[in-house]
Amino acid sequence: VDLFYRLVGAQLIYGDTEKIVIEQAPRVKDRKRPPLKDFRVVMDRNIFGSKERAAEGIKPTDIETLEPTTLKVALLGTVTGSQENAVAVIEETDKRKQGLYRVGDSVQDAIVKMILRGKVVLRVGDKDEILTMEESSSRRASSKEEASLSRSRRPSRAPRRGASITLRRSDVQDALKNINTLLSQVRIRPHFKDGKADGLALSNIKGDSIFAKLGLRDGDVVRGVNDRPIRSPDDILSFYKNLRSESRMSLQINRRGQERTINYRIR
Repeated sequence: VDLFYRLVGAQLIYGDTEKIVIEQAPRVKDRKRPPLKDFRVVMDRNIFGSKERAAEGIKPTDIETLEPTTLKVALLGTVTGSQENAVAVIEETDKRKQGLYRVGDSVQDAIVKMILRGKVVLRVGDKDEILTMEESSSRRASSKEEASLSRSRRPSRAPRRGASITLRRSDVQDALKNINTLLSQVRIRPHFKDGKADGLALSNIKGDSIFAKLGLRDGDVVRGVNDRPIRSPDDILSFYKNLRSESRMSLQINRRGQERTINYRIR
């Protein structure tokens, strides 16, 4: 975002699916992340490089009074959770470049101050501005219909422990082609156990989405990919990348307290 994030139930603007150059957002502090150059489309970006720390403690009432930003940026999606793990996909509309942003990152003349569901607070100069994700009219019109069909389209049986699912590569490629659409198909949040992150919780999975085809269900907690722990949106991006190229993969999930492994064959 590229698999979960969005990674995961963000609502996104449907946009052009032509190849877009993605650049790494300048960081306020060092943080290791996998390179984004291999992803065709990733999420929002929204500020310029500054060492100013994001302010804390903005009240919901204060957010509602913020003026919309005048910067030439668009919010394509958000993955919410703690501010440390939250991510936003922002497009610089004048350059047609998209990027993945976290709190403290800079885009144009602003710094990402806070990431909320469908909204990003930007620090522009000496004031805060709000960047809100737009929704296309066609998407608004079909949202109720999609919700009503969601359950009926889901697989009738959940994958068992060690179950295998075969996917057509063309279906996978089509699903991963547009990160905007992808992240509108699921909501992903960090999952904690005993105060420690132990995976990513999935909800609001659409029945006709790639996530349903992967055999995933609302309430599943993704614990690992190919037996390696997965705990952050960065890990999901890596999963998306591998899903494009690998012929075999596996997911380790926790479903209703039971550990399961789903094996995938992509042909």
